[in-house]
Amino acid sequence: MEPFRLLHPDLVPQRRESLQHAASVLVQMGLDDTVLSASPVHQRLARVVLASSDVIEWKPGYGVLDAGDDERFGVVRVGGDRGGVFLSSVLIAYLDVQENAARTGTSVCEDSWRTLLWAPTALFDHVLRRPQVGMTVLTPGPATGCPSHDRPVVGQRLYFALMQAVRFAVNGVVRAEDDRTLVEDCVTLATACLRAATVALTFAADVRHEDVPPSPVVETFEHRYLWQMINEVRAAVPRARYEQFATALRRLDDVHNADPLMALGS
Repeated sequence: MEPFRLLHPDLVPQRRESLQHAASVLVQMGLDDTVLSASPVHQRLARVVLASSDVIEWKPGYGVLDAGDDERFGVVRVGGDRGGVFLSSVLIAYLDVQENAARTGTSVCEDSWRTLLWAPTALFDHVLRRPQVGMTVLTPGPATGCPSHDRPVVGQRLYFALMQAVRFAVNGVVRAEDDRTLVEDCVTLATACLRAATVALTFAADVRHEDVPPSPVVETFEHRYLWQMINEVRAAVPRARYEQFATALRRLDDVHNADPLMALGS
């Protein structure tokens, strides 16, 4: 598989304003979250354009401490246009998962698939301050054969991208100060992305090849960051919203640690 560009963890945006220009450009080009409900031909074209350096400015050479994990999943850490790289990595990861699921289906249930597909719409709604008007979700068919050997890779790449989206949203929570509306918007987004990340891990483990080795889940920088920031989130967020966030984080941890395929790498 071709390399997957992802921001260095320290470069993940911290405020909504830092993503607005990139999001607006992608909307104008028809390369926002709506591509996830487009035709397969449109999606393949969008995937090519989003990965092009002519559209998204990126700079290589940003290594991380756990470089072995990045190498195993074909992740290349980059800098450059933070907003563009951040949003395009989310969309590319989703397009790869959708293409993978379209080939042989998936045992991930329809409700979970909707949970997975809600996160990018919630992200663009939040960044652009769009009203939430719903979305069109194209659900894949049931499993019809053995998934491709790269399913664990594309599933965990999406997990990586979604965990950066969670970090972005949590950054917004702790920096919103007295803006209660922004605090609630950010924690709602963080919760949606955590729930989607959990489904992404489930999808990564949805492999029935006897000859496909288990793909251990990586302990990401973003996952550790969430636990470091948990007390700040608790202090900033209304109790009911915090409980939703905490429940989603615990559920992610449960999937991370409980699945036999994943426990090998925990």
